[in-house]
Amino acid sequence: MKITKNEKKDLAEKLGKEFAAKDTFFATFKGLKFKDSNGLRDKLRPTNAKFKVMRNTVVAHALENASLKSADATLAKGPTAVVMLEDANEVTRVAKELVAFAKANPGVIWKGGFYEKNWLTPADMEKLSKIGSKPELLAQLAGALYANIAQIRYVLDALKESKEKAEAPK
Repeated sequence: MKITKNEKKDLAEKLGKEFAAKDTFFATFKGLKFKDSNGLRDKLRPTNAKFKVMRNTVVAHALENASLKSADATLAKGPTAVVMLEDANEVTRVAKELVAFAKANPGVIWKGGFYEKNWLTPADMEKLSKIGSKPELLAQLAGALYANIAQIRYVLDALKESKEKAEAPK
């Protein structure tokens, strides 16, 4: 579909605002089948992340409009896919899906992305994919705190019992 220069400019401005407001990951791909990209969209749906294939010039201008500078000079070269996160709390879950997708589809190469306006390398994405999601980490923290409180209560009960035995008349 042919897009006019003005339409590209408008699209780049709109996309730039989205890049500035949302965490985003970028990839290049070769030989990606439509059904595979739809499979990724399906996996990302619960996280409210959006997978789109974009024109390179639009991506380059959108990054410029958002005042974002990537460490990868080839970010907008070759076929470009963009994943935008609606919920920043889902960044680890999305990274996990993206890394797994790239392993299953060798033609997909994640170039990195922006998280809170900071550039993430593909290695950073790999590290993020190994961390639990925010709800998982909060559940682990709550479990650890509960276990510590239970241990403290046990110790206090034991101290109270030993004190009562010591004070009991003989």
